[in-house]
Amino acid sequence: KFGLYENIDTSASMSSICDKALMALNSIKHNFSRYLARYSGPVSQKQLKARTYERKFWKSLENGEFVVWYQPKYDSCSEKIAGAEALVRWFMDGKMISPGEFLEIFEEDGLISQLDTYVFEQVCRQQRTWLDRGSQIVPVSVNISRCSLFMDNVVEKYTSICRKYNIEPQVVPIEITESAAINSQNIKPIADKFAKAGFVLHMDDFGSGNSSLNGLNILHFDVVKFDKSLIDFIGDKNGELILTYTIALGKELGLHLVAEGVENYNQLQFLRNNGCDEIQ
Repeated sequence: KFGLYENIDTSASMSSICDKALMALNSIKHNFSRYLARYSGPVSQKQLKARTYERKFWKSLENGEFVVWYQPKYDSCSEKIAGAEALVRWFMDGKMISPGEFLEIFEEDGLISQLDTYVFEQVCRQQRTWLDRGSQIVPVSVNISRCSLFMDNVVEKYTSICRKYNIEPQVVPIEITESAAINSQNIKPIADKFAKAGFVLHMDDFGSGNSSLNGLNILHFDVVKFDKSLIDFIGDKNGELILTYTIALGKELGLHLVAEGVENYNQLQFLRNNGCDEIQ
Protein backbone atom coordinates (compact mmCIF):
# COMPACT_ATOMS: atom_id res chain seq x y z
CA LYS A 1 0.00 0.00 0.00
CA PHE A 2 1.12 3.56 -0.68
CA GLY A 3 0.44 6.98 0.83
CA LEU A 4 1.06 9.96 -1.44
CA TYR A 5 1.51 13.60 -0.43
CA GLU A 6 1.36 15.96 -3.43
CA ASN A 7 1.58 19.75 -3.68
CA ILE A 8 4.15 19.75 -0.91
CA ASP A 9 4.38 22.67 1.49
CA THR A 10 8.15 23.22 1.21
CA SER A 11 8.19 25.38 4.34
CA ALA A 12 7.19 22.36 6.44
CA SER A 13 9.73 20.14 8.16
CA MET A 14 10.72 16.85 6.55
CA SER A 15 9.09 14.89 9.41
CA SER A 16 5.82 16.78 8.91
CA ILE A 17 5.90 16.07 5.17
CA CYS A 18 6.51 12.37 5.75
CA ASP A 19 3.75 12.31 8.38
CA LYS A 20 1.20 13.45 5.82
CA ALA A 21 2.10 10.61 3.45
CA LEU A 22 1.95 8.18 6.37
CA MET A 23 -1.47 9.49 7.42
CA ALA A 24 -2.76 8.88 3.91
CA LEU A 25 -1.37 5.36 3.99
CA ASN A 26 -2.93 4.60 7.39
CA SER A 27 -6.33 5.73 6.14
CA ILE A 28 -6.52 2.63 3.88
CA LYS A 29 -4.53 0.21 6.02
CA HIS A 30 -7.57 -2.01 6.65
CA ASN A 31 -9.22 -1.39 3.27
CA PHE A 32 -8.34 -4.34 1.06
CA SER A 33 -9.88 -2.81 -2.05
CA ARG A 34 -7.45 0.14 -2.18
CA TYR A 35 -3.69 0.29 -2.51
CA LEU A 36 -3.11 4.04 -2.97
CA ALA A 37 -4.31 7.01 -0.90
CA ARG A 38 -3.56 10.70 -1.40
CA TYR A 39 -3.26 13.15 1.45
CA SER A 40 -6.07 15.64 0.95
CA GLY A 41 -6.02 18.19 3.74
CA PRO A 42 -7.42 17.76 7.22
CA VAL A 43 -7.07 14.32 8.74
CA SER A 44 -8.79 12.83 11.73
CA GLN A 45 -7.78 13.83 15.25
CA LYS A 46 -7.03 10.17 15.88
CA GLN A 47 -4.40 10.09 13.14
CA LEU A 48 -2.84 13.33 14.35
CA LYS A 49 -2.72 11.99 17.89
CA ALA A 50 -1.15 8.75 16.70
CA ARG A 51 1.63 10.58 14.88
CA THR A 52 2.26 12.79 17.93
CA TYR A 53 2.51 9.77 20.23
CA GLU A 54 4.87 7.97 17.86
CA ARG A 55 7.17 10.99 17.62
CA LYS A 56 7.33 11.42 21.40
CA PHE A 57 7.66 7.73 22.28
CA TRP A 58 11.44 7.36 22.40
CA LYS A 59 12.09 10.57 24.33
CA SER A 60 9.35 9.68 26.82
CA LEU A 61 10.88 6.23 27.27
CA GLU A 62 14.31 7.77 27.84
CA ASN A 63 12.92 10.32 30.33
CA GLY A 64 11.01 7.74 32.36
CA GLU A 65 7.61 9.22 31.50
CA PHE A 66 6.12 5.74 31.25
CA VAL A 67 5.32 4.82 34.85
CA VAL A 68 4.42 1.39 36.21
CA TRP A 69 1.49 1.18 38.60
CA TYR A 70 0.67 -1.96 40.57
CA GLN A 71 -2.90 -3.24 40.87
CA PRO A 72 -3.09 -5.68 43.80
CA LYS A 73 -4.50 -9.19 43.83
CA TYR A 74 -5.94 -10.55 47.08
CA ASP A 75 -6.52 -14.04 48.42
CA SER A 76 -10.31 -14.36 48.30
CA CYS A 77 -10.48 -16.14 51.69
CA SER A 78 -7.83 -14.45 53.84
CA GLU A 79 -8.16 -11.12 51.97
CA LYS A 80 -4.38 -10.74 52.26
CA ILE A 81 -2.37 -9.45 49.30
CA ALA A 82 -1.25 -12.33 47.08
CA GLY A 83 0.23 -10.57 44.07
CA ALA A 84 -0.15 -7.67 41.68
CA GLU A 85 -0.36 -6.80 38.01
CA ALA A 86 1.92 -4.20 36.45
CA LEU A 87 0.00 -1.54 34.52
CA VAL A 88 1.68 1.19 32.48
CA ARG A 89 0.65 4.85 32.56
CA TRP A 90 2.10 7.62 30.41
CA PHE A 91 2.76 11.03 31.94
CA MET A 92 3.49 13.38 29.05
CA ASP A 93 3.70 17.16 29.41
CA GLY A 94 2.33 16.92 32.94
CA LYS A 95 -0.78 14.98 31.95
CA MET A 96 -1.58 11.30 32.35
CA ILE A 97 -2.54 9.53 29.13
CA SER A 98 -4.78 6.50 29.50
CA PRO A 99 -3.44 3.19 28.11
CA GLY A 100 -6.58 2.99 26.00
CA GLU A 101 -5.30 5.97 24.02
CA PHE A 102 -1.80 4.77 23.17
CA LEU A 103 -1.56 0.97 23.46
CA GLU A 104 -3.51 0.27 20.27
CA ILE A 105 -1.37 2.79 18.36
CA PHE A 106 1.86 1.20 19.57
CA GLU A 107 0.52 -2.29 18.77
CA GLU A 108 -0.13 -1.21 15.19
CA ASP A 109 3.27 0.38 14.60
CA GLY A 110 5.33 -2.19 16.54
CA LEU A 111 6.54 0.14 19.32
CA ILE A 112 4.65 -2.02 21.82
CA SER A 113 7.55 -4.50 21.91
CA GLN A 114 9.90 -1.81 23.24
CA LEU A 115 7.29 -0.74 25.79
CA ASP A 116 6.69 -4.33 26.93
CA THR A 117 10.41 -4.86 27.51
CA TYR A 118 10.69 -1.53 29.35
CA VAL A 119 7.81 -2.38 31.71
CA PHE A 120 9.19 -5.86 32.35
CA GLU A 121 12.59 -4.45 33.30
CA GLN A 122 11.00 -1.83 35.56
CA VAL A 123 9.14 -4.58 37.44
CA CYS A 124 12.29 -6.69 37.77
CA ARG A 125 14.16 -3.66 39.12
CA GLN A 126 11.37 -2.97 41.62
CA GLN A 127 11.33 -6.59 42.81
CA ARG A 128 15.10 -6.37 43.35
CA THR A 129 14.66 -3.13 45.35
CA TRP A 130 12.04 -4.75 47.60
CA LEU A 131 14.28 -7.80 48.12
CA ASP A 132 17.26 -5.61 49.03
CA ARG A 133 15.10 -3.82 51.61
CA GLY A 134 14.24 -7.17 53.17
CA SER A 135 10.60 -6.89 52.15
CA GLN A 136 8.51 -9.97 51.52
CA ILE A 137 7.70 -9.88 47.82
CA VAL A 138 4.71 -11.25 45.92
CA PRO A 139 4.54 -12.16 42.23
CA VAL A 140 3.96 -9.16 39.95
CA SER A 141 2.61 -10.23 36.58
CA VAL A 142 3.54 -8.40 33.39
CA ASN A 143 1.53 -8.27 30.15
CA ILE A 144 3.17 -9.27 26.90
CA SER A 145 1.61 -8.32 23.57
CA ARG A 146 1.18 -10.57 20.58
CA CYS A 147 3.83 -8.48 18.79
CA SER A 148 6.35 -9.12 21.57
CA LEU A 149 5.62 -12.84 21.64
CA PHE A 150 7.01 -13.15 18.13
CA MET A 151 10.00 -10.89 18.76
CA ASP A 152 13.36 -12.55 18.09
CA ASN A 153 14.71 -14.32 21.18
CA VAL A 154 11.98 -12.89 23.44
CA VAL A 155 12.39 -15.66 26.05
CA GLU A 156 16.16 -15.23 26.12
CA LYS A 157 15.76 -11.45 26.44
CA TYR A 158 13.35 -11.69 29.37
CA THR A 159 15.45 -14.38 31.04
CA SER A 160 18.59 -12.21 30.76
CA ILE A 161 16.74 -9.29 32.40
CA CYS A 162 15.84 -11.58 35.32
CA ARG A 163 19.50 -12.58 35.63
CA LYS A 164 20.57 -8.93 35.46
CA TYR A 165 18.57 -8.18 38.62
CA ASN A 166 19.19 -11.61 40.17
CA ILE A 167 15.53 -12.49 40.58
CA GLU A 168 13.68 -15.73 39.86
CA PRO A 169 11.34 -15.79 36.83
CA GLN A 170 8.54 -17.02 39.12
CA VAL A 171 8.20 -13.56 40.70
CA VAL A 172 7.44 -11.93 37.33
CA PRO A 173 4.71 -14.08 35.72
CA ILE A 174 3.87 -13.47 32.06
CA GLU A 175 0.30 -12.57 31.09
CA ILE A 176 -0.86 -13.60 27.61
CA THR A 177 -4.27 -12.35 26.53
CA GLU A 178 -6.96 -14.76 25.45
CA SER A 179 -7.05 -13.07 22.02
CA ALA A 180 -3.36 -13.90 21.53
CA ALA A 181 -4.05 -17.49 22.54
CA ILE A 182 -6.43 -17.80 19.58
CA ASN A 183 -3.29 -18.53 17.53
CA SER A 184 -2.35 -21.12 20.13
CA GLN A 185 -0.57 -23.43 17.68
CA ASN A 186 1.77 -20.60 16.66
CA ILE A 187 2.28 -19.41 20.22
CA LYS A 188 2.75 -22.87 21.75
CA PRO A 189 6.54 -23.15 21.10
CA ILE A 190 7.08 -19.71 22.66
CA ALA A 191 4.83 -20.45 25.64
CA ASP A 192 6.64 -23.76 26.14
CA LYS A 193 10.01 -21.94 26.17
CA PHE A 194 8.74 -19.45 28.76
CA ALA A 195 7.50 -22.32 30.94
CA LYS A 196 10.78 -24.22 30.56
CA ALA A 197 12.70 -21.08 31.58
CA GLY A 198 10.72 -20.99 34.85
CA PHE A 199 8.12 -18.34 34.08
CA VAL A 200 4.56 -18.75 35.35
CA LEU A 201 2.03 -18.20 32.54
CA HIS A 202 -1.29 -16.42 33.04
CA MET A 203 -4.15 -16.42 30.52
CA ASP A 204 -5.53 -12.90 30.73
CA ASP A 205 -9.08 -11.75 29.86
CA PHE A 206 -10.51 -15.29 29.89
CA GLY A 207 -14.11 -15.16 28.69
CA SER A 208 -13.75 -12.07 26.53
CA GLY A 209 -13.31 -14.11 23.33
CA ASN A 210 -14.43 -17.43 21.91
CA SER A 211 -11.34 -19.63 21.81
CA SER A 212 -10.52 -19.84 25.51
CA LEU A 213 -10.96 -23.60 25.92
CA ASN A 214 -8.75 -24.39 22.94
CA GLY A 215 -5.99 -22.21 24.40
CA LEU A 216 -6.27 -23.89 27.78
CA ASN A 217 -6.01 -27.31 26.19
CA ILE A 218 -2.88 -26.55 24.14
CA LEU A 219 -0.86 -24.01 26.15
CA HIS A 220 0.84 -24.44 29.52
CA PHE A 221 -1.10 -21.89 31.54
CA ASP A 222 -0.75 -22.02 35.32
CA VAL A 223 -3.23 -19.24 36.09
CA VAL A 224 -6.47 -18.15 34.42
CA LYS A 225 -7.79 -14.64 34.95
CA PHE A 226 -11.53 -14.22 34.43
CA ASP A 227 -12.39 -11.11 32.44
CA LYS A 228 -14.49 -8.45 34.17
CA SER A 229 -17.31 -9.15 31.70
CA LEU A 230 -17.74 -12.57 33.36
CA ILE A 231 -17.64 -11.09 36.86
CA ASP A 232 -20.37 -8.63 35.89
CA PHE A 233 -22.64 -11.68 35.39
CA ILE A 234 -22.85 -12.09 39.17
CA GLY A 235 -26.38 -11.24 40.20
CA ASP A 236 -27.87 -12.74 37.01
CA LYS A 237 -29.09 -16.34 37.41
CA ASN A 238 -27.88 -17.65 34.05
CA GLY A 239 -24.66 -15.66 34.26
CA GLU A 240 -23.88 -17.08 37.70
CA LEU A 241 -24.49 -20.60 36.39
CA ILE A 242 -21.98 -20.06 33.57
CA LEU A 243 -19.40 -18.68 35.99
CA THR A 244 -19.96 -21.51 38.52
CA TYR A 245 -19.25 -24.17 35.91
CA THR A 246 -16.32 -22.23 34.49
CA ILE A 247 -14.70 -22.05 37.94
CA ALA A 248 -15.38 -25.77 38.46
CA LEU A 249 -13.74 -26.56 35.09
CA GLY A 250 -10.68 -24.51 36.02
CA LYS A 251 -10.37 -26.38 39.30
CA GLU A 252 -10.67 -29.74 37.52
CA LEU A 253 -7.82 -28.68 35.24
CA GLY A 254 -5.69 -27.79 38.27
CA LEU A 255 -5.53 -24.08 37.45
CA HIS A 256 -5.15 -21.16 39.83
CA LEU A 257 -8.08 -18.79 39.27
CA VAL A 258 -8.12 -14.99 39.50
CA ALA A 259 -11.18 -12.77 39.03
CA GLU A 260 -10.58 -9.33 37.53
CA GLY A 261 -12.72 -6.27 38.16
CA VAL A 262 -14.25 -7.35 41.48
CA GLU A 263 -16.02 -4.24 42.76
CA ASN A 264 -18.40 -5.21 45.57
CA TYR A 265 -18.91 -7.58 48.48
CA ASN A 266 -21.59 -9.71 46.75
CA GLN A 267 -19.15 -10.52 43.95
CA LEU A 268 -16.45 -11.41 46.50
CA GLN A 269 -18.83 -13.70 48.40
CA PHE A 270 -19.95 -15.51 45.24
CA LEU A 271 -16.38 -16.05 44.06
CA ARG A 272 -15.19 -17.14 47.49
CA ASN A 273 -18.08 -19.62 47.86
CA ASN A 274 -17.34 -21.12 44.45
CA GLY A 275 -13.62 -21.56 45.05
CA CYS A 276 -12.05 -18.71 43.03
CA ASP A 277 -8.55 -18.27 44.49
CA GLU A 278 -7.85 -14.55 44.08
CA ILE A 279 -9.59 -11.30 43.24
CA GLN A 280 -8.13 -8.24 41.52
